[in-house]
Amino acid sequence: MRAYPSRLRIEPRTYRRLLQVLLSLVAALVVLFALDVPKLIDEMPRVLVSRTMQRPVSGDIVLVTTERSKGEIDTVAAREAKAIAALDAMKPERIVFEGRFPADDPGIPALRQSIDAAKAPVIVAWPAAAGDLNAQDSLTVSRNASLPVDGEAVDANWTSLTGYVFEADYAFEADGKQFPRLGAAIAGKTKAPGNPYPIDFRYAPQTIPVITLDDLEQGRVESAAVSGKRLVVAAPASGSQSLVNTPLRKSMPSTIVGAIAAETLLSDSLQPVDWFLPFLAFGLALALAAALPKQPRRFSYAVLAIASLAAPFVAARFDLLLPTGMVYTLLGIYAAVRIRNNWRERAASVDATSGLSNFNALLDDFPKSRGRLVIARVENFEEILASLEPSLHRSFIQQISQRLSVGNEVRIYTDTTGHFAWFDEMEHAKSHITGLLALASAPLRVSDRTLDFSCAFGILDNDVAKPRQAISATIVAAELASKRPSRMALVSEQGGSDTDWQLSLHSSLDHAIAHQHIYLLFQPQCLLENGHVVGAEALVRWKHPQRGEISPTEFIPFIEKAGRLKPLTAHTLRLAARSANAALNAGARISVNISATLLAEHDFVSLICDNIAAGGGRPEAITIEITETAKIDDFRTAARNLERLQERGFHISLDDFGTGEANLSLLVGLPCDEIKIDRSFVALAQHNDRARIVIRALNDTARKAGMRLVAEGIETEDEQDLLISLGCVIGQGFLYGRPMRISELLGMLDVRENAEARKLTLY
Repeated sequence: MRAYPSRLRIEPRTYRRLLQVLLSLVAALVVLFALDVPKLIDEMPRVLVSRTMQRPVSGDIVLVTTERSKGEIDTVAAREAKAIAALDAMKPERIVFEGRFPADDPGIPALRQSIDAAKAPVIVAWPAAAGDLNAQDSLTVSRNASLPVDGEAVDANWTSLTGYVFEADYAFEADGKQFPRLGAAIAGKTKAPGNPYPIDFRYAPQTIPVITLDDLEQGRVESAAVSGKRLVVAAPASGSQSLVNTPLRKSMPSTIVGAIAAETLLSDSLQPVDWFLPFLAFGLALALAAALPKQPRRFSYAVLAIASLAAPFVAARFDLLLPTGMVYTLLGIYAAVRIRNNWRERAASVDATSGLSNFNALLDDFPKSRGRLVIARVENFEEILASLEPSLHRSFIQQISQRLSVGNEVRIYTDTTGHFAWFDEMEHAKSHITGLLALASAPLRVSDRTLDFSCAFGILDNDVAKPRQAISATIVAAELASKRPSRMALVSEQGGSDTDWQLSLHSSLDHAIAHQHIYLLFQPQCLLENGHVVGAEALVRWKHPQRGEISPTEFIPFIEKAGRLKPLTAHTLRLAARSANAALNAGARISVNISATLLAEHDFVSLICDNIAAGGGRPEAITIEITETAKIDDFRTAARNLERLQERGFHISLDDFGTGEANLSLLVGLPCDEIKIDRSFVALAQHNDRARIVIRALNDTARKAGMRLVAEGIETEDEQDLLISLGCVIGQGFLYGRPMRISELLGMLDVRENAEARKLTLY
């Protein structure tokens, strides 16, 4: 009843999630090195940490302002000269002043005298200015005077792509020389250019000690406030003060930024962590979470998301700068991949026509379900659908679902062939189904039509090793029940080799493909006038080791019901591709039957193209022959997919025209290059005038539309002569040859090795 997977085996879904984690890691690295997006993302945590975790400065750096009271008219250089002279008397560790004054400032001589007389080291920080825009480095040092200083620095800041300052460098290179930047000059630290360090904006600017020039001149500053300190003499705000954007606020004076940078260097307060450490740690944690079952996995995802948000703040408590931009990029990419994958899985688990869960969802839910599997088989389901307008299909299927779920709140699953499944407790199942039998015998009302409705029920009452086999066994039980008066059958009641064969068929398909037990025969298509071969239809066959040759009618319907049609189709395409090139050299194209149930699949085009390429074939050598057109769920998507195949060089054929839903509406709505008249029309034309009129009209229509008309099932020369008289050109049937091996077909085509390709005739 239940299938419990081995603990040592990675389930396909878990494997896909782990693969998605790996792809997300690679994508995040591409984003980092190609776009620098993670660095931009890192800025937001830096801003939040800086604003919410403020701390006072050490007090070893003092800011000296040169603002004047109203009425004072001395220049910037003159003010700085007075400030340096007054400060030097108090024995500071060093004095750094801004060189933001014009070259013709009258106070420059006084400034030289103050610097020359100073005992403490005096360093000037020149502003950076725009240089030669055609040069590699567009900044230069704006040195406006020659001063007897102990050192020169440059007040220039690094800005990110967003225009904010988050880090600084030790040195600045211009005019062939290296200058320390303002922060490094204040701190007395030296390193070569290209050694950036993060500025710790957790230091609150308002806690930096400030001395005004007025206080100095009036003697209100005690010597202890200056002695042994690093002093930064700032140009007045009314001058050419430089303002920059920082995480704390916009338009912060660059002297304050330099002071905070120096505080960072002196205290060694913020140690950057290499980006790949948190990236790899979260990547590993994400991979471990992806391998967990559903509920723990979701909980782990939530924990990882919260941890990634909290990590920068926790790291900052330990004076670590943790770059999480790569982590957020990784989680964002993985989340986007998972959302897309989940959407596709949900789409793959829902029947497009009815909106109900399909048998793919049934397979997924089977291991964790409660109760016994019940499958109802609706009699004449496909015939009823074919008789209804497509707009009424949804209503019809949903009414069946509602009727089957009466008295039992269950989830109903459906396939495309009239099977409806749910899980029911065994002790209730038989009594519930007995009630459903009476309810199911009542007609359904769809729009203005009343439809007869009846069901047969199969019940899974024993254990079957695998979910797919359990579902197949229950379908077989429902088929058996349809032949019983009781309309009910248990899986345990089945017996005999036929039932065993139907159950084992699905599991043996892969083995048959791998061991070449499934192969192709080819039935020629010929010109009616002279029998010249212009094409062939590939027909799938299965030679079973025990059962011998198996007719397609014995295995294809069961494979389709079990959801195994794609592997069989892929194998058929590869086999056909291997033979098609040789046939193309003789002017013949190979037709491959494709079920219409696959047309609206999202990967239909790649299914065709990839497998034809894998078999070494070319699109121009292949005709895609669409069968079972009544099963087209999404007509618009199907038409679009066929158009994409035509653009790649494939030809499209509409099989069994004139039967079921293979009618004029499909001829108009689906792009096709060929229509095939069903053999029933050919046989009927021998003694029915109307059938002959229809065939002639179809032939004229096809010719005017630029399409081919192929008549199937020609067995006698009388049928051939009649079709020639009706204007038909190409035919297929036992008259020209039964299905044969490719070697026999090539013999008919008279293909010689290395023969030159001939132009296609009618193809």
